[in-house]
Amino acid sequence: MSKLQRGVLPMERLESRLRRFAMVFPVVLLLVVAGPLGANEPEAVATAAPHEAENPASLDLESEGDEGCVESDTVMCLQDGRYSVTIEWEKPDGEKGSAKVARPRTKDSGLFYFFDYNNWEVLLKVLDGCAVNEHHWVYAASASDVGMTLVVRDTTLPDQDADGRMLVNSKTFSFEPHSRRAQMPDESDEDYQANVLAKGHPALTASNAFPDACASS
Repeated sequence: MSKLQRGVLPMERLESRLRRFAMVFPVVLLLVVAGPLGANEPEAVATAAPHEAENPASLDLESEGDEGCVESDTVMCLQDGRYSVTIEWEKPDGEKGSAKVARPRTKDSGLFYFFDYNNWEVLLKVLDGCAVNEHHWVYAASASDVGMTLVVRDTTLPDQDADGRMLVNSKTFSFEPHSRRAQMPDESDEDYQANVLAKGHPALTASNAFPDACASS
């Protein structure tokens, strides 16, 4: 056999090598591209997952910012530590307790749970609306029919200003618990669903909550 003949691959072997190259090349290309991209990505913030701690809210976290709120299991600090938020819940039978802060949260908003970390009950946020109506706003939405008292406090404002004018530095919002009852014999499923099972708390949209907040910002 001549050198030329020995240097030429049979057609079947050539096609087989081309097929293997076509399968491997996309993977190699992905690794080459993903390496530099991954190096430039910001490092993820480590947070404790529910299975990593018996109570994730018991983590020792300091409030963000230099204001007066101190974050804890039951206190949420928003707007760089300016606002402290707490919720007290109450069942129809009179049992009471303090809502726990679910983490992680954001600068403006966060979640609370009452009984189980995996069952979040309330979303709440405090927004800077100075550019819109010269107020700070409090918005909240509940996914529970348990009664609750929500307190939002501006830790930067005293009770009154230098002229003796009373300032709004705390707001309290209350929602009564909804009692469940059995379906009445002559009550349709639709009425029972609407009048009993679907009863919950309305959304809170207090866009005039803190009228003195902007003057001190």
